[in-house]
Amino acid sequence: MIGNLSYNNLFDYLINNHLSNKEDLEGSKLELKDNNNFNWIIELPNKVGKLFVKQMPHYRQINIDNRITKEWHIYNYLSINKALDHTSYLIPEILHFDNQNSILIYKLANDYVTLESYYKNLNTFSDTIAILLGTTLAKLHFETMNSQECHNFITKFSQDKLQYQLPYPDYLSDYIIKYLEPESLHRTPVQAWKFLGIIQQDENVKKIIKELVLHHEHLCLTHNNIQFKNIFIHRSLDQDGLFAGYEESKNSLIKFINWEACSWGDPACDLGKAITGYFIFWLNSMITHHTIEIKKSIQLATIPLEVVQPSIGAMIKAYISIYPEILNHYTAFTKRVVQFAGLGLINQLLEEFQLQPETARNHQKIYFYIARQLLCQPEKFLSI
Repeated sequence: MIGNLSYNNLFDYLINNHLSNKEDLEGSKLELKDNNNFNWIIELPNKVGKLFVKQMPHYRQINIDNRITKEWHIYNYLSINKALDHTSYLIPEILHFDNQNSILIYKLANDYVTLESYYKNLNTFSDTIAILLGTTLAKLHFETMNSQECHNFITKFSQDKLQYQLPYPDYLSDYIIKYLEPESLHRTPVQAWKFLGIIQQDENVKKIIKELVLHHEHLCLTHNNIQFKNIFIHRSLDQDGLFAGYEESKNSLIKFINWEACSWGDPACDLGKAITGYFIFWLNSMITHHTIEIKKSIQLATIPLEVVQPSIGAMIKAYISIYPEILNHYTAFTKRVVQFAGLGLINQLLEEFQLQPETARNHQKIYFYIARQLLCQPEKFLSI
């Protein structure tokens, strides 16, 4: 038992488990991505690749599901299941799982960058990237929906129950739907409670969130955390979204990491969460402050809605073109996609309250305004 990994023992752990050598580690770039979950990214030199080191802290393993173990089982299952050819291409290379210390380590080639950094560096939004993402999600959902074996495997982790795990903070569901556990009071910033109070007072918003949480569909394998920081694309995609100098299967042009929240769930959630990423770029380009009117903030956006909107439309169209049957047995699919995008904005704001409370305070008004439009008037957005 080594306890929690830290700057002091991380490299020794990797060397002792033959996952890297001292020379490569000395020339590497180390980044701690999440202080709460102990997620490390190590970029090794000489194009060796990126190592992702995840650990469930020991103080959080009491009376809760170990998502690290679940994620390892998912990766292991998908990597050996030949029937899920497309889906197996989406996961990273698994190097190591340490059940005793709750550590999972996987690898991606240096040729992959996050979709978040890709867009930040270019500051342009290619329809081709959006089409690739929409196509990838559609294939993931369609392929797994028709797999009874996959259904049995995924639901096994929920004790044979279809327990859909929404990728939103537990206290959001607790606050809006049922009573609060006392420990929630200690881990939630005061400003977040004030924001949740605004949601609680808006009957329409509260009703729709309840509907999304309590009456979602259970149709296929869903990632449930499709954020741009969890999506990696190959560098061969140039600034015009072309597959420059890349000869391998397009299946490997895109990878998803952090599958620990996956479930047999609602495909509209994945597509909606992807749309949220585009809205975040638009909203974060605005000058926001609680003293600035919403209309003025929208006018001051350096990335206008008209810039990201074509990508959103292209992604939805690409998804439906690959998986048109979804509209037959899930008639409210496109409506739900937009509503999940709105719920994704609320979740993003709640995360900001945890990590950057002052930024969240400035974003609160505009984020809630747009989220409310998406939740309560999805048809209006779809008609644009």
